[in-house]
Amino acid sequence: MLRRTIPVAVLSIAIKSSSKPNPYYSKCKQFLSGKDKSMDNPLELLVSNDKERETSKNTNVDSHPAAKTSVNKILPYPVHALLINSCHESISEIELILDACLNLSWEGIETLNPFAGTSANARPYNLVLLILPNDKVSAVQALQSAAAYDVDIIILGQDTPQGVLRLAFQQGVSDFVSLQDPAVELLQSLEKIAFKLADEADLAPVLAVVNAKGGSGASFIAASIAMIASIRDEGEVSLLDTDLLQGTLAHMLGLEPHYFITEAIVELETLDEMALKGAMTNLGHLHLLAAEPFAVLNATEPIELRNTNELLLKCRQYYQQVIIDLSRGPEIWNADMLTNANILLVVQQNVMSIREAKAVVNQLVGFMGIDIDRIHLLVNRYQKTSSGINLKDIMVTTGIKSQFVVANDFSLASQCIDMGAPITDVAKREQMLKDLSQVTEYFFPGSKAAVNPAKGFWNRILGNWL
Repeated sequence: MLRRTIPVAVLSIAIKSSSKPNPYYSKCKQFLSGKDKSMDNPLELLVSNDKERETSKNTNVDSHPAAKTSVNKILPYPVHALLINSCHESISEIELILDACLNLSWEGIETLNPFAGTSANARPYNLVLLILPNDKVSAVQALQSAAAYDVDIIILGQDTPQGVLRLAFQQGVSDFVSLQDPAVELLQSLEKIAFKLADEADLAPVLAVVNAKGGSGASFIAASIAMIASIRDEGEVSLLDTDLLQGTLAHMLGLEPHYFITEAIVELETLDEMALKGAMTNLGHLHLLAAEPFAVLNATEPIELRNTNELLLKCRQYYQQVIIDLSRGPEIWNADMLTNANILLVVQQNVMSIREAKAVVNQLVGFMGIDIDRIHLLVNRYQKTSSGINLKDIMVTTGIKSQFVVANDFSLASQCIDMGAPITDVAKREQMLKDLSQVTEYFFPGSKAAVNPAKGFWNRILGNWL
């Protein structure tokens, strides 16, 4: 384990001036001046050393790329690859490369079946990785089998004859990667395919709302943003509740779901657009896929939670805006969901919350390779004057420059939660609603007509005639 201490900015927060002398403040000052080292331990962060982590060749939950280091490659679009190795070559290095890619899932087979890609039960792969045989007859058979999936094909080979390569490219393969040193070339090819798939797809933007520390209010923020976005008539909004332990969004919105996200994950392959939209619990233009409390714990069979990213992809295809309640933070099974999302990290004005926020940012950027520019802070229950912690302190400590604030209105928030009513039904002109509306507009910009409707006298009189 590596010991990394909290930046001085966090410690500075605790020693803001006070009307009454406090021995703890004096202690902090002594520590900052270097006269007292006794406060080292309580304010240290323990971060896993990436050199101590072990990688696994198997594509299971324990070998998920979220547990690897920042060298992991994040693909710009989800890739579901089939690796065909009919040559029975040793491809352990290829498997490790694939395991290290975020936003990529793969499955391997060692047999050729030209009819597999056209069968009703065929998996929805969007890429085939083909270990190409060196003899022409076997190469033709392998290419025919790969072509049956009707997706891009990357061929991999060693000492491949020019005649076989020429034949492969005549069949329309996308790229060739040498097995002698595949690391750089394969990653480049995968990224090229992912960019191509992203260009061909029309995907909705995603906002993932994450608690820096439990109880910071991420679920309430996610529900409120989704509701505000839905009443603007700017398209259909999908809201995913991934809190598989509590599952509170349905109650916050006053809804009674009869279908849950764990069921959608299990039935993922059969969910087309009509089935998915029919399974949602609707409130106007808002479509909630709720979480059933303790569903995973009580499941009679294991649920493959890593398929949640494929569910997210379907939501992005069928809806115009997607919001995820990730209040429990990054976990092994949900890490892929963060790779193409804007991340709204919810914090509060206290040292513990900000310290946890710093740790989350370190995990997202340093270990998962997420671009820091896609991480934004929302200071919830913000009070400008009552706390010694200001926005600059938070920015310096976390390293995140993009910040939003939501006013502290305990009465309004409690009323919404206790009544099970969305904030748009309860609030009128409260500052909290204005703040949340600004956050919504930033991540999901509306049209000018919707944001700034004409309010002039003649426009009101003649509006029905124009």
